Amino acid sequence: MEELIAILKARQFVRDVCVVSVPVDIAHFAAAVNATIRVKSDLNDAESGQTFQYGGKNVIIVNGNHREERQRFTVLHEIAHIVLNLPSQHHGDHVSASDLFSYRRRPKEEILCDVFAAECLLPSDHFKKDIEDIDVSLSIVKRLAEQYKASLASTGSRFAVNCNFPCAFVLMEHGKIRYVSSSIHLRELNGWIDMGVTAPKGSVAHRLFGKTSFETEEYDEIAADIWFNNGIGNYDLVAEESIFISEWDQCLSLIWVDEQLRATDNSHSHDMDDDDEPLLKELDGFLSWPSKQKRR
Repeated sequence: MEELIAILKARQFVRDVCVVSVPVDIAHFAAAVNATIRVKSDLNDAESGQTFQYGGKNVIIVNGNHREERQRFTVLHEIAHIVLNLPSQHHGDHVSASDLFSYRRRPKEEILCDVFAAECLLPSDHFKKDIEDIDVSLSIVKRLAEQYKASLASTGSRFAVNCNFPCAFVLMEHGKIRYVSSSIHLRELNGWIDMGVTAPKGSVAHRLFGKTSFETEEYDEIAADIWFNNGIGNYDLVAEESIFISEWDQCLSLIWVDEQLRATDNSHSHDMDDDDEPLLKELDGFLSWPSKQKRR
């Protein structure tokens, strides 16, 4: 199964459940798959939850020692296994607890269920309305995460997918890119970021991985070809804001382009007398997006 299929199935499931407000009612989702939720506090920290059938019902166990947003995500992840009919790899013979937390070794089935859970936790119909006319920044993503009772990683991922301008969200672990989500507008500009490679030198994320200080967040405007080998449209610069999470040796980055970051092309300029009217800018085939730039 491809990620797009998991997303489409999640969106259909949200419509079937008839979500009317956020944060979403997790119990309502569970009822839709004939499941009951049991919170247990005697699980070790490496175990988020599991699902089994008992008495004709699905029983979802969730770790009561985890934060609320993680418990909510866990329940929806387990529901994803039911809806997508994907076998759980939580207790596979060759899957350790550290594998489940590592994007490098995480089984594909578990990643697809994560994507499904994020889509349910941040329903696109509601989420798109909340990000229509806002500036881009990690502080905005944090605010949305609180509003939807979701993790920063889940919120950043859905932010990039649903936004109406060229934007990408990148999750890096141990210095390497493990997950990328991007908007359709970025893909239309052929803006692709490879997975499994080292965070590029010159990027904000690369700086944060190399820092020994306690500074964990940083913003900068950097050359577009640092992240995109062939550039992106006729933009010379992109904006990047990143946060480093030392607990998991992970870095989350938002990368976006802005009309104000596009370099002016002077190759077609003409000499003008002081009294001449300025020439209109040549049409270049690129439409302007509303400014989403965050300057510091």
